Amino acid sequence: MSKAALERYKARMQRVLDHIDQHLESDLGLAALSAIAAFSMHHFHRSSRRRSAVVHRYVQLARMKRASYRLAFRDDQTVTDIAMDADYDAPDAFARAFRQRFGQSPSEFRKSPDWKSWLAAFDPLTKARTTLMKNAL
Repeated sequence: MSKAALERYKARMQRVLDHIDQHLESDLGLAALSAIAAFSMHHFHRSSRRRSAVVHRYVQLARMKRASYRLAFRDDQTVTDIAMDADYDAPDAFARAFRQRFGQSPSEFRKSPDWKSWLAAFDPLTKARTTLMKNAL
């Protein structure tokens, strides 16, 4: 693939990541994201499973980041509401994922966030925008 073609791929994938960041409440399924990237669904999914996996993981992490902000800074939402907004089917699934990522339950985080663990947990978001996305092409 030529350098110009690689740059176009990177630009398309950056559009996808930007869209994810700005539209976490929206449909972020294969059809929607492939349209943002201007790829067919088949191409977006099949041409690089690794790229699809990076995008899927990015969506999960971005939603978890939003959920953690809501836990720390908003008292007007319950943990259950935040879990559902983060696209978890059940609060216990959210709690398990949250504890695995941050080493604290959502309720513990709400009371006293461990920001050091929080920062480390979102390092993959930064890497997805730099190293991983470049390597996924």
